[in-house]
Amino acid sequence: MINIVKDGIYNMINRKKDNQMKRNDLLFDIKGLSSEEVEQKIKDKQNNVLTKNINKSILGIILSNVFTLFNFLLFLITCLIIHIKHFENLFFLFINILNVSINIFQEVKAKKTLDKISILQFNHTKVIRNGFLTETLIENVVIDDVLFLELGSQIVADSKIIKGVLEVDESLLTGESRSIFKKEGDVLYSGSYVLSGNAYSKVFCVGHEMYISKLTQEAKKYKKIKTPLIQNLSLLIWFIFCLLIPTSLILYFFPAKIDIKQDSFVLGLCGFVLGTLPAGLFLLTSTTLFVSFIKLAKKKAYMKELFGIEMLAIIDVLCLDKTGTITDGTMKVKNILKYKDYNLFPEDLFFDIINVFPQNNPTQKALYQEFCSLSRKNQKKDIYKISKTQPFSSINKYSAVEIDKIGTFVLGAPEFILKKQFSEIKNDFQKETKLGYRVLLLAQTDTSLDNINDNTNYKIISLISLEDQIKEDAFDIINYFIQNGISVKIISGDNSETISYIAKRLNIIKSSKQSINLMNLESNELDDASLKYNVFGRSTPKQKQIIIQNLKKQNHKVAMIGDGVNDILAFKEADVSIAMASGNEASKNTANLILLDSQFHSLPQVVTEGRRVINNLQKISILFLTKTIVSFLLAFVVILCNFYYWSTNSTTIIPFPLKPLQFNLVDTFFIGIPSFFLALEMNNKKVNKSFFRIIFHKAFPYSLLIALFYFSLICFTSLKLDQISFLLSIFIACVFFNLLIYNCIPFNKWKKILIFIVFSGFILSFLFLKFRLQCL
Repeated sequence: MINIVKDGIYNMINRKKDNQMKRNDLLFDIKGLSSEEVEQKIKDKQNNVLTKNINKSILGIILSNVFTLFNFLLFLITCLIIHIKHFENLFFLFINILNVSINIFQEVKAKKTLDKISILQFNHTKVIRNGFLTETLIENVVIDDVLFLELGSQIVADSKIIKGVLEVDESLLTGESRSIFKKEGDVLYSGSYVLSGNAYSKVFCVGHEMYISKLTQEAKKYKKIKTPLIQNLSLLIWFIFCLLIPTSLILYFFPAKIDIKQDSFVLGLCGFVLGTLPAGLFLLTSTTLFVSFIKLAKKKAYMKELFGIEMLAIIDVLCLDKTGTITDGTMKVKNILKYKDYNLFPEDLFFDIINVFPQNNPTQKALYQEFCSLSRKNQKKDIYKISKTQPFSSINKYSAVEIDKIGTFVLGAPEFILKKQFSEIKNDFQKETKLGYRVLLLAQTDTSLDNINDNTNYKIISLISLEDQIKEDAFDIINYFIQNGISVKIISGDNSETISYIAKRLNIIKSSKQSINLMNLESNELDDASLKYNVFGRSTPKQKQIIIQNLKKQNHKVAMIGDGVNDILAFKEADVSIAMASGNEASKNTANLILLDSQFHSLPQVVTEGRRVINNLQKISILFLTKTIVSFLLAFVVILCNFYYWSTNSTTIIPFPLKPLQFNLVDTFFIGIPSFFLALEMNNKKVNKSFFRIIFHKAFPYSLLIALFYFSLICFTSLKLDQISFLLSIFIACVFFNLLIYNCIPFNKWKKILIFIVFSGFILSFLFLKFRLQCL
């Protein structure tokens, strides 16, 4: 009821002659729905309520990142350390707070971006209610409402034309910028725009059931990007937790059996838990990716999620839309073949014929620019009287203009205009189409526009060849990906023959046999075609999604580049999605990466940054994983020794030998600080997918060496526990310093300076911190 009142107020304020006027009786009797019927349908929830937010709230994002098992363990450790008042051991909290803050920031930013997605731009639309033409809010449009559509209207609900004809632009849905003729009985999809004509249409689908609403809903689903790096880190954490919980319980069990609860046992247990958790690795990963994010932003490539930088470095299939992606969305007149009747007419006449129709598509704009330069309209103005016009339609495939005393001129597809005379231009037509051009015919007849039929004779004036303009950097960038072993596929709503020519120019395919039209293709045939072909024409948004699904089923890593709403489903399915800044807002909001200048030249830089991050993290992760393995092996030695003492009824018990602060020193100076700088080193090698297998093989020998050293100190010396802990700290520092040097190979000036600084920092800190006095 409130919305109906809003409509009334809106109409009172914005009353115009056509806002609430009696319908034109010359059309036909349309009463539309009554106010009571509308109100009842709104009560029955049959109104055009658009898709609601389906993602987590900001509070939900914060809670999901704060209340995790990882944070719960750290919380327990914090409470224990505070309880025994050893506050100097709480440095680890700084790293964890940074990790959580970065994750929350990323998810909140993604949520706000997705919440902005709205494909329907208009707030009001014209409808027939109670026999009158009026305006209403789009959420008050109900099933069976009658919409009045005219030039400039956006179709706000799925409906069928019941009277009239329209020329509509469905580029928001299809991605292809061409007008489509709609007649009585044809379906109009929400999100489309009316280019010409007027009509009445009856609504049959509203709200979340509309096609455009389903696309919007799919676009708004937040899918956290899952890169191999994330998966490897998640697997590592899962494995650590599986070992950590039982090991911690066993470490706690022995002092409980003999009723010992000294501070050293509590700190040792906390040191073990913190030693096993590679929190610094997560922080290093996030900060390294953030540095790459800044670099890419300067190259006009905006990556929404930091981990997305990795994905483009490991893809093996690159899928592209054509219009607005490979091509810049414009066309250019490439050639004009003039026939004998061309010189019968002045060129400024051709300009006036072209200028009759609005430049609302690339073809019309290209023709306007070409004939404007040829015309003499500045010398002769208003000498041609245009009596009738017929806009281009997809049914007869031509537009026409009738000029008094000169005749009727038609412009369009030659095979549709020249039914009987096509043989006269057939050879020229085929020659031009083989070059990948779109060919239009300009012809003249003395027959009036209303009397044109298949038997009409024409004077052939010219064949006009137009070419899609490929972006300048597309050639080099596509070649870059092909040379790097990445398969490139074009998926477009255009005809496959047109796309094939562009694909050949870009060296994506060698022959047209590698292309296919997807129109009327069965789903099982599409499964096979996804792998067999590299060019796909006449594809729907759903087919784009299925192609990418099929590629991923074969363990391919897939990137999708596009610029339209028709690419959204494919974007959501791809491992990484890339949108042009010149594209539709919904597609940009959905994509992982936006090319801010709508050019390809920054993509190799994204690949380079991804390779640098992965390769350097793989190299540096040896330091972090060694610390984790060392912690578990030391715990194993402690458990083994305590079990022996307990089984012999001895009162001797040993705690875990390292306190949190001791681990923090090594972690800071020999792992954290140098790792950050080493991660910035250039490394453009192809990524090795065996990430943690390689790391484990290198880290385990160092970890085993430390564990054996500790075991030998306990078994073969009579040193006190504090002395053993001190010597073990020194030995661990030496091992990690050796590991650091290994990771700095090959050396250069700045690496030598880095090694000197971290070594000096460790020695000074070790000498002056409180724990040294306690150990001695």
